Amino acid sequence: MSKTVPLSVRITDDDATFLTSLDIADAKTPSEKLRAILARERRRSEGTQDPVAAVDLVQDMLRPAHRRVRRCEEDGRRSDLVHKAYGRVPEIAGLLMAGPASDDPRSLAEFESRLAEKIASLSRDFMELGLFSHSRCYGDEAVKQNLPSLIELVELLSISNDRRKDRT
Repeated sequence: MSKTVPLSVRITDDDATFLTSLDIADAKTPSEKLRAILARERRRSEGTQDPVAAVDLVQDMLRPAHRRVRRCEEDGRRSDLVHKAYGRVPEIAGLLMAGPASDDPRSLAEFESRLAEKIASLSRDFMELGLFSHSRCYGDEAVKQNLPSLIELVELLSISNDRRKDRT
């Protein structure tokens, strides 16, 4: 464990209130919160090759907005689209932040494959919402307006793949 150095700082009342209101996992006191903020900023600044740690970092960044959404949903409304995005986007961003497993160019193909898998999962989640006549979203239009262009792309891909098969 590293040696700790005592530090005294002066902050405004607004900053103290803000620090107190921050919800940081495993950090309750102002000192713990400041240490957590410093650790998060160090990870963000230095980057991380650990995708799990990167996902945690992105989730921490999105937590206040996600919490606001959940508070607004207390009236019983819920959006599967929004919650699926909060689940999948940190996975994608975390993988991008971590980058390839090594500096070896051969690791790029594995990195790309993992990224494609995460993006495909998000795409499937979105497309599944279009299967239902009434999806669990705040408004049906969010999915209905964007789905036709995706369906058209899937149809074009299918036609293209069929043509390639016919050539071989």
